[in-house]
Amino acid sequence: MDKAVLILAKWNEPHTAALRWSLDRMGVPTRIAPDFSSVGRRISIHADDHGMRWWSDACPETPRSIWFRRPETPKPEQCMESDREFLRVQWKFFQKNLFDLGGKVLDTLWINDPVAAYVAESKLVQLQAAVELDIPFPDMVVTNHAEDVARLIQRWGQVIYKTFYPHSWLSRSEGKLYDLGVTLLNVNSELPEASIAMCPGIFQRYIDKTEDIRVTVIGDRIFAVRVLKQTGGAYLDWRQQVLAGETRMETVQLPAIWEERIRRLMKKLGIVVGCADLVVDPQGNMYFLEINQAGQFLFVEEKLPEVPLLRAMTAMLIQGRCDYSLDACGPVHFGDFKQSDEHQRVMDSYGETALVASEEP
Repeated sequence: MDKAVLILAKWNEPHTAALRWSLDRMGVPTRIAPDFSSVGRRISIHADDHGMRWWSDACPETPRSIWFRRPETPKPEQCMESDREFLRVQWKFFQKNLFDLGGKVLDTLWINDPVAAYVAESKLVQLQAAVELDIPFPDMVVTNHAEDVARLIQRWGQVIYKTFYPHSWLSRSEGKLYDLGVTLLNVNSELPEASIAMCPGIFQRYIDKTEDIRVTVIGDRIFAVRVLKQTGGAYLDWRQQVLAGETRMETVQLPAIWEERIRRLMKKLGIVVGCADLVVDPQGNMYFLEINQAGQFLFVEEKLPEVPLLRAMTAMLIQGRCDYSLDACGPVHFGDFKQSDEHQRVMDSYGETALVASEEP
């Protein structure tokens, strides 16, 4: 049996479904599971004088690559209710052990290595890496102290407030969901001490930007696009408008110094796939904002079909190496996937709210 690609995510996670479709077209088997309790019915990790070895009835051989896409905590289902918590905890810590070992027990390409992936999700770790690598980024403070926010505003005039993680509130009276997006603060903004003190937030110098740059790194290849309004100029937060008709994208060649910075940042964080956000000010200065090791990227190909992101990711998963060749994968296009029965099945599973290529705030 040909070696499979293992993807840790729900079957209907949009990017997972697109990659399974493209791998199937290339004749490469896939195994998709949200966690290791559902990879197969049986799983073993053998440890002896020869080292550590993996076995699963669903993947008896080491997978050719593993995409650590959107793994979940195991949730055992077929058990007595009184046993559920015991089983959940045992599976949870078994999976943690397996993730902590990563390539030491599954000698294959992890996209991304689990330990590195978890650490790389930390915005403060990213910024510390940027400091050490001399990568420019806007001044910021992470705080629940209103006076520090006020000082940052006094210094720069305008400040962006961002959350660590997206959140929505349901209005019981209106029956609507409200998202807390990026907020612009200035010297006239109210800074209630009691409210700010409730939890830390991210407060960052506002860059009067002319454009946003989205950089998708897939192994050794870098794909960069600029994001603009059709009328020119940049959004305060383009992610809410990414698929709107008034948004346009253009491919862009990063300056050599920024390509090198992004590569060094990836290496520092220990990841091989990531989506970085940069901004450019009117003087042409470029600043790093953040990098998402599990970011969305197919919305770029949806806007610019000539950017072969689906093909690049498929090729890397097939070959299990960062220096992959695009020629190892035939032409697969996100647009074709969106016309497929598989895409329709994903849409049906979510209902009308599904957006296959949308970017999460």
